[in-house]
Amino acid sequence: MTTETAAPAAKTGTDLETLEKTVTLPRRPQAVRWRQSPRGVPGGLGPTDTQLLAVLEYPAAEGQALQATLKPTRLTVKVDDGGWLPAATRDALKGATAYDAAPFFKGSLRQGTVFQLPDSSTFVLVLFSS
Repeated sequence: MTTETAAPAAKTGTDLETLEKTVTLPRRPQAVRWRQSPRGVPGGLGPTDTQLLAVLEYPAAEGQALQATLKPTRLTVKVDDGGWLPAATRDALKGATAYDAAPFFKGSLRQGTVFQLPDSSTFVLVLFSS
């Protein structure tokens, strides 16, 4: 007899305070949307492994200041958003510039990439634990 356990549901929000408890924000965005979800498969990654996906919107000057502190990277992360991101954001990611997300690391979220959407001060942060 086997017992299946339902995976924990994803948590979503738009509040900056909750996001700041989970990640380091080198600059304070004017608006955020975030989703934290479990990742992994039975027998593989454990139940405490998570992915955080956040859309960070900055005023133009703050976005430029943030971008100036980030290190470009060739590494990319396949953004598995579970259909959460708006289609326009998903499309914009195809032309986004990827940066090392180390300035955003906090706690167990120590891997990932931050993408700056083309011609904007909007960043998509993808962090995960493993």
